[in-house]
Amino acid sequence: MKLPDKLRDPAVRFRAPVACGIADTEYGPRVQIDGVDYGAGLIRNAAVVTRGEALGHGYWIDGEMLDQVAAAVNESPNGVKSRFAHPSLSGDGIGKALGRYRSAIREGDVVRADLHFFETAHKTTDGDLADYVLGLAREDPAAFGNSIAFDLDIGAMDRFRAEHEDDKGVFHSPDEDNASNYEHVRLNELMAVDVVDEPAANPEGMFYRGDGNRIVREASQLLGYAFGIQKDAPAVSWLSIAPERIRDFVARFMQEEELAVVTAAEFKRLRRLEKMLTTDRKCRRLR
Repeated sequence: MKLPDKLRDPAVRFRAPVACGIADTEYGPRVQIDGVDYGAGLIRNAAVVTRGEALGHGYWIDGEMLDQVAAAVNESPNGVKSRFAHPSLSGDGIGKALGRYRSAIREGDVVRADLHFFETAHKTTDGDLADYVLGLAREDPAAFGNSIAFDLDIGAMDRFRAEHEDDKGVFHSPDEDNASNYEHVRLNELMAVDVVDEPAANPEGMFYRGDGNRIVREASQLLGYAFGIQKDAPAVSWLSIAPERIRDFVARFMQEEELAVVTAAEFKRLRRLEKMLTTDRKCRRLR
């Protein structure tokens, strides 16, 4: 199946694979339930991003990208925001703010940082999200996971690629672990470091490895439901959007614009009927 041009365009905003684990630190307990910057708790030395393949898009996260992420965290005046899971297309993340990541360091193949919780994260519309996350970090620190949301620096990536192409224009990664010669990621902007649950909240993520046409199928099913072509709401996971919300928006738009949806076959039938009526009217005038 050939994808439309816009669906084949590279994404603008990306999410890294989940980085898991909280390392021991000499500066205090890994998890502190109160006090610190906002007086509402702290998780020290949580993994933010890890060197390796960014699954599904043919990108490689290398040491330079790790340094860029650490620098972005440390150069942010207030730290980088953290949310409870990535926002979806049907939700912008409001009410999910947990706090700010600060004091990033690179330890080998992992960037780590400290998550300072907002007091308001203890009393969101979805409950005490801060307490839930702090509890998870205490009970299973090895499984505690983050995923960064970021924009690519396409210019820097193009320059890096050109520096490592042979005379035939084939890219060869200087990283010996990048056996597939994936393009190396470069950071333009770090938007957030979001707490995610790898097996449940983000089973495939933005870097899904597998069927490249899945987003097209889900979009087709979603549009079929939104325009009333199919009755049952589709199960969508890649698009992270509420089908009912899209259906209601489309219905309101159609009503306001006085539009209706008909199939191609029905449209042809109506055109034939129109031609027949037009011909009949002409014949009557000739009589």
